[in-house]
Amino acid sequence: MLNVSEMKQVRGGAVPSSYCGEGELLYTCTSDYGNGQTSTGVVCAKDKNAAGVAVMIAHTAVGSMDVVCS
Repeated sequence: MLNVSEMKQVRGGAVPSSYCGEGELLYTCTSDYGNGQTSTGVVCAKDKNAAGVAVMIAHTAVGSMDVVCS
């Protein structure tokens, strides 16, 4: 995953990026915490499902928030 500074510099959307490893794309993910708060960031992953899982793991919130990646 990218750090906050790097996320501010890029725009994802399932696109190739030099930030990502071979076979990965840069996905834009929106996290919904269920309390009216949301956040948007980017993550490198092989597919959008893997991107969502990576975000949840990074937030240590598997199953406690909704993540939509595109």
